[in-house]
Amino acid sequence: MSVALPCGVPPDDALVRPVDGLIAAMGVGVVESSIEDPAFLGAAVLVAGRWWLHLPPGLSGPERDVVVRELLARTAPS
Repeated sequence: MSVALPCGVPPDDALVRPVDGLIAAMGVGVVESSIEDPAFLGAAVLVAGRWWLHLPPGLSGPERDVVVRELLARTAPS
């Protein structure tokens, strides 16, 4: 049995689907944060019923991919 994420994306697909497709499917917003502290790894913020992912500035493509997937996993209701 496979349980779909709230956006209808099966968990196995969520690991291989391009990040931009996951962002669109889950309806979240993504912004680059102004926080430049090296310890800041990103944040998921719920504003008026919509999740916004705040990413550290200057991430490379692979770093962005990992941070977005981690934050999406944390925002998906269990």
